[in-house]
Amino acid sequence: MKTDLQLKLTLSALMLSLAACGNQGFEGIAGLGSKNDNSSLGSGSGSNNNTQPSAPSAYDKLEMDAYVAGGNYDSVQVLSLDKANNALILILPLPAGPFTPNYIEVPNVKGVKIKTVLDSQQNARIAVSIPLRLIVKDKVSVLPSARTLPGGRPLPLMPAGEYPSLGLSFNNASDNKMHLYMGTDAVGLFVESSFFPEYIGITAPIKNKSGTKTLGYLTIVPKSKPYNGGLFLSFIMPKELGAIIDDHLSGIIN
Repeated sequence: MKTDLQLKLTLSALMLSLAACGNQGFEGIAGLGSKNDNSSLGSGSGSNNNTQPSAPSAYDKLEMDAYVAGGNYDSVQVLSLDKANNALILILPLPAGPFTPNYIEVPNVKGVKIKTVLDSQQNARIAVSIPLRLIVKDKVSVLPSARTLPGGRPLPLMPAGEYPSLGLSFNNASDNKMHLYMGTDAVGLFVESSFFPEYIGITAPIKNKSGTKTLGYLTIVPKSKPYNGGLFLSFIMPKELGAIIDDHLSGIIN
């Protein structure tokens, strides 16, 4: 089922996509792999102009690469921390269907960027970069609020409440749409498609590489006529990680 849900793009299409996006500043994406691969999403540290090496801060040592633990997408990486740009990166497999590689900046939420990439198995995936300040410090107030998926279905495994939400059609040649929900210490990403059947709903936890922390959940949302199914990624920031990031963004930790 895993390969059926992922669209194969050719290497030449990837080159065109990266050529178009290479100057857009999405530095956090250096390649995608599974938990068992040597390749994964890069999470480099910020620059340091001092000539003398300094002891790594708690933020420098923060590890937030996370992988699906079980189910159809077992060991697939869906989360990373782009330390160089102070951004959280969410990654989801793209459902089957016509697709054209592209890059999107969200003008009404400064700093949010979306692009398509290939994983180590040449499967197409959507990657969303969200500035950390929008999750742990600032409140997004320029977007309409929502507490459900399209059609009134509950947000899978998200804290109760309303979230500033954004809906985008990232490929006009298909019915694939993306919905982003941003709240304090919690983010939801829903990629919908008519490809997903009715009645099949599966949830798996998202864990760090060592398997010691659960950072969220990946849910296969079944179709509910007339609304499409899709994949929903929920990220819930653990308090201890949120405190480290908040200190870093406040300049307490450099």
